[in-house]
Amino acid sequence: MHLIATPAAILCLLLGAHASPLAQPLGAPTTFANAQLPSQWKQGGTVASDTSIKMSIGLKQGDMAGLQAKLLDVSNPSSRNYGKWLSKDELNSYTKPSEQTLQLVKQWLFSHGLHDADISQTTPDWIELTIPVGKAEEMLNAQYSYFTDKSDKTAIGTLNYSLPSLLHQHIDVIQPTTAFHSTQNKAPKGAPSTFTSSADACANGVTAACITSAYNVDYVGSGKSSLAVTGMIGFSASHSDAKTYLSEYFPKGKGTDFKDKAIGPNVHPNDPSNPVLEGNLDTQIALSVGYPDPVTYLAVGPNDNNMQFGDELIALGQYLNSADQPPLSISSSYLGNEPEFDSDYKTRICNEFMKAGSRGISVFFCSGDYGVNGLDYENYCSNGFTPAFPASCPWVTAVGSTEFANGGEKSAEFYYIKNGTSGGGFSWFYDAPNYQTNDTQAYVKSLSGKFKGQYAPGGRGIPDVSLVGKNYKIILNNQHYTAEGTSASSPAWASLISQINDYRQSIGKSSLGFINPALYQNKAVRAALRDVTAGANKGCGGDAFPAKAGWDAATGLGSMDFAALRKALGAL
Repeated sequence: MHLIATPAAILCLLLGAHASPLAQPLGAPTTFANAQLPSQWKQGGTVASDTSIKMSIGLKQGDMAGLQAKLLDVSNPSSRNYGKWLSKDELNSYTKPSEQTLQLVKQWLFSHGLHDADISQTTPDWIELTIPVGKAEEMLNAQYSYFTDKSDKTAIGTLNYSLPSLLHQHIDVIQPTTAFHSTQNKAPKGAPSTFTSSADACANGVTAACITSAYNVDYVGSGKSSLAVTGMIGFSASHSDAKTYLSEYFPKGKGTDFKDKAIGPNVHPNDPSNPVLEGNLDTQIALSVGYPDPVTYLAVGPNDNNMQFGDELIALGQYLNSADQPPLSISSSYLGNEPEFDSDYKTRICNEFMKAGSRGISVFFCSGDYGVNGLDYENYCSNGFTPAFPASCPWVTAVGSTEFANGGEKSAEFYYIKNGTSGGGFSWFYDAPNYQTNDTQAYVKSLSGKFKGQYAPGGRGIPDVSLVGKNYKIILNNQHYTAEGTSASSPAWASLISQINDYRQSIGKSSLGFINPALYQNKAVRAALRDVTAGANKGCGGDAFPAKAGWDAATGLGSMDFAALRKALGAL
């Protein structure tokens, strides 16, 4: 029998390419998000409609409560399941959205003329699109503009957007839209210096030799683990400077180098000809302290005006949770003010780091360089103390800074960073997780009401741990520099954990993954941490949280005795 295609039949065939037989009305567009523009951002002109943007759509995840329970089990050193990290497929079984969610969101996209070929999914719970601004404005009933912060960083965004009412329960977040995040500008926090040899490993500054001596590092791995540091907001690192650094400060590592990996929708490959202090600091610490574990420099967008720091965090999370062989220890020296991130965004990006921890990845973030002032030393805290994010996420390990003093350590006060002290405090958004509530409650009690109203006494406390953060020697543009900040302490901690990962793998054990429960709750691990009880962080016109016995909001649980920590973590 021959069929003749009528015009009506042709129309149905065309619609059938994009519309499910179960297609249903999505409802009228209603407001999904409104932005209150932070004071440091100013709105500029509108964006040309043909400007291309990379859009990320966070689909409602399937079973995050189940994933959280699973992670807390496999990261609990007392559990028989400790260290049984999830495979990528096992992780996806928790996070993948429902079929209904995927169908409805695709129905919406197809209704705006998009096709399956336009849709990319590196993980099941995210959709990525490359579309013109005009199309985004049509889809979201929004008006995109350029916005500039006080550091002259420019980004694209909108003050509000709408979604069909039925989609509100199926989408968590869409970027770039209403999120306006500044990040700490790490353009050189240091000064030119000279180097002379000395019998005292730390006399002329902090290098791998100093860290080995000061923290009793008794193990050099064999390259069985893997380590990464991030390059964000367009920052790059130099291979030639790394070569010079290793030659002068760590001859054992001569001939090694870091690998470049560009990730994210707006890829900016590392530009070794245009390094900044931050990129060199991170890579040179990792190459020497983490030697010989392979080091990767993750260059996370952007090379244009289309991404903000928040978009870069999404890209980082997507990479960690989609890579077949992700780095097992990773440090990021970038942060924003926690209150600037809206609630849905904070929840979603923190979930990305929960996912990474469940894969056996240890994720470290610096706690900030301005005490309780967030990113701004001129912040006088009319709305209370400002914690750093993502450091305040309970699924990462937040790292603060110490300095050597009187034969021991104290909470760091920085020399080159104006009014700089190690960041710490309490989250306004996240409650203290169970693994640290005993410690944070004891510390709050010890304050006897001081700073009442300036912080959330039941919030997640940061930092978790600390390490020396002053007087690091690095090479920048073939010159010697001295650098400082929690962005030195974080890659150093990550590098030392990479060494312990190497040791564990040499004895047939898994990586350490999400380490916070072990740090807080295992007696042997806790005993291997060196409590720091001197100094305080500052901000809001004076001293803030003091270092005390036990956990504190200046130095966390303290620094480490590496040999004891390797033994304790190796026994788990």
